[in-house]
Amino acid sequence: MLTRHSIKTDNANVADKVFLRQRATEHLDELRVLDLYAGENMLWGNFDCARYYGVEIIKGKGRNLHADCVRMASSLDLSGFNVIDCDSYGVPFDVMVNLLDNPTLRAGTVIVFTAISNKMSGISKRCREMFGMDKMTGARTLVNGMALELFYALLAKRGVNDVYYYSIKSSYVKNYGYFVIT
Repeated sequence: MLTRHSIKTDNANVADKVFLRQRATEHLDELRVLDLYAGENMLWGNFDCARYYGVEIIKGKGRNLHADCVRMASSLDLSGFNVIDCDSYGVPFDVMVNLLDNPTLRAGTVIVFTAISNKMSGISKRCREMFGMDKMTGARTLVNGMALELFYALLAKRGVNDVYYYSIKSSYVKNYGYFVIT
């Protein structure tokens, strides 16, 4: 049974998300966007993009390449993009690891993200392993409640020092933000 809290909604808070992308990219001369979790391609339709490439795991949704963003992020040539958008459901931990470890990611690239969590959401196995929590049993909600902190810890471990974001709190904590690769 779906509850109001379990329904995934595409493009919630559109005006806020567009404003965030304007702010994140205002210093760029042109936009070359890789839109992971592109959905219906709504957010970047508000911008004049020199290049736009959408990727979506749900077939037939928007004008996108149908693929798993997490799997492909480590093998893509990212050098042709100066903006990467990770507007995912949940915390984009695994895709972020793959992006940040991709040797073709260039300095100056803006990465926009959505990170959504609550104590019942869960965190990825990769995250638990990275932070030595893979052997923990019981009380998963204690660990799950740390998902956003672990996401920001990942960014810090990978050399991301300045992260700009804002939070919306409801039954979930939704962080919308961006950072620039240095």
